[in-house]
Amino acid sequence: MSSHPGRADAAATPAPATAPAPAPAPAPAATTHRLALADHLDDGATFDYIVCGAGSSGSVLAGRLAADPAVTVLLVESGGSDDDERVRDPDLWPANLGTGRTWDHVTEPNHHLNGRRLAYATGRGLGGGGAVNAGVWARGHRTDWDSYAEATGDPTWGYAHVLEHYRGIEDWQGAPDPERRGTGGPMRIRPSQDVHPLFTAFLDGAEATGIPRFGSANGALMEANSGGAVRDENIHDGVRQTPFRRYVADRVGQPNLTVLPHTTVSRVLVSAGRARGVEIVRDGRPLRVDASQEVVLSLGALSTPAVLMRSGIGDERELRDLGIAVVQHLPGVGRNLDDHIRLPCMWEAADVPLPVPTRSQAVCFWEDGTRPGAPEFVMYLSPAPSVSAESAAQYPPPERCFTLMPAMRPRDGSRGRVRLASTDPMAGPRIETNFLADPDDVRSALAAVAVAREIGNSAALRPFVEREVSPASSVTDTVEGFVRDAVETFWHQCGTSRMGRDEGAVVDGRLKVYGIEGLRVADASVLPHVTVANTMAPSMVVGERAAEILAAERG
Repeated sequence: MSSHPGRADAAATPAPATAPAPAPAPAPAATTHRLALADHLDDGATFDYIVCGAGSSGSVLAGRLAADPAVTVLLVESGGSDDDERVRDPDLWPANLGTGRTWDHVTEPNHHLNGRRLAYATGRGLGGGGAVNAGVWARGHRTDWDSYAEATGDPTWGYAHVLEHYRGIEDWQGAPDPERRGTGGPMRIRPSQDVHPLFTAFLDGAEATGIPRFGSANGALMEANSGGAVRDENIHDGVRQTPFRRYVADRVGQPNLTVLPHTTVSRVLVSAGRARGVEIVRDGRPLRVDASQEVVLSLGALSTPAVLMRSGIGDERELRDLGIAVVQHLPGVGRNLDDHIRLPCMWEAADVPLPVPTRSQAVCFWEDGTRPGAPEFVMYLSPAPSVSAESAAQYPPPERCFTLMPAMRPRDGSRGRVRLASTDPMAGPRIETNFLADPDDVRSALAAVAVAREIGNSAALRPFVEREVSPASSVTDTVEGFVRDAVETFWHQCGTSRMGRDEGAVVDGRLKVYGIEGLRVADASVLPHVTVANTMAPSMVVGERAAEILAAERG
């Protein structure tokens, strides 16, 4: 066993980042070319690096590693191709739910939500969640990154250093902001185009409540305590740009990179305290693949802790109960599940033109009065009835409507957990969200709904509103009942393999799993708490940080 997570003897940090070289890929065309992906792998094959998961973090890391012809890289992905119009067109993102491009998990019943079980999908396939989300580019707040630096004792997780990564990732198409935005990077980022008047009215209504207007959702606003702006998006010529397409696709065919889809990672193979490779399942057959340097898990906040536990890394008592031999006692594995608690409120729309369903072109953030210092609430507007089944049953959606979707970050007492249901790698985990377990979160949820209702019923939005549909009551007990039935996820799962230096941490600031050499985690599960908004862009930074760390260690 190596250093205990409680020790503060962190390794030296790498030198400050410089802007990475942009990927040579051209801008995406209206159609996506098919890739020559691997269709088999020999048992016992060896690579320098095995990256498990082709999502937002794993794609960035695999692409950066494969840029060095001296190293061999295997990128393993459980899902299949991303060559589909529902991936290319971000307005079609809901059509991916229930297909092979998502893991359609369902949570355990939550008695704080009247016993409800939540649909809790995560991305699956080349691009992961970055191929099936709503196309929002949200960097995370200054206080998010600085708190991660504090938790790890590593200043390179702080906002100043992370800004350099973002400037290297972006090819920003909006108003120049050279201090905060980058140009020439692999990801073409732009403000939402042809903003519909409904979203302008939404921002006007927010401004009337005291939420100031900013010129960009990812510039100075991410250093402020509140604000609203037109959203940023990773869309170019109407086509979603995924991390996989911008970092990996044009390297497929290189002799040092193998991309293996339709393959599930069962467990990490550990001996003498070191990860030696992984066991994978392909076409129902288990295979062993060896790593001469590192295994990196980038499977997301639900699957990464599940693989760790199946590998014997986790809470020793729970592992023994499942008959799993204990390799490393790390009780934090699977704990600290964080997410945004979404609280949709609905209005019937007046007889005026509405935007394309699913598209949200504006966002606003504001503080929780009981947790000052950074935004704790985020809100989007959906021109569709984006509400829970229970809420829809009580408040039937009109034919024409829109939904304001405030969301909040839960306190520590409302964090959830991921557990193994069985040792079968094809079985989904047990997911406990624990939303609203902390009574203070109930009070914050009521405050968030109150702000949404103030904006939705504002003079600015009056031309678009026929009537408020839900909750349409100011009686606290009624609104609290509405909240418990309305709560949904924003699919921003993170935190279950968190970075830190305390007993509950799973990885250190260099993303190394405590007690195991040659094993790292690089995905949103390492984030100690959810960022202020969407998690794709922060996940890409985790991938960039992993690449930076590994490059420094290679010398």
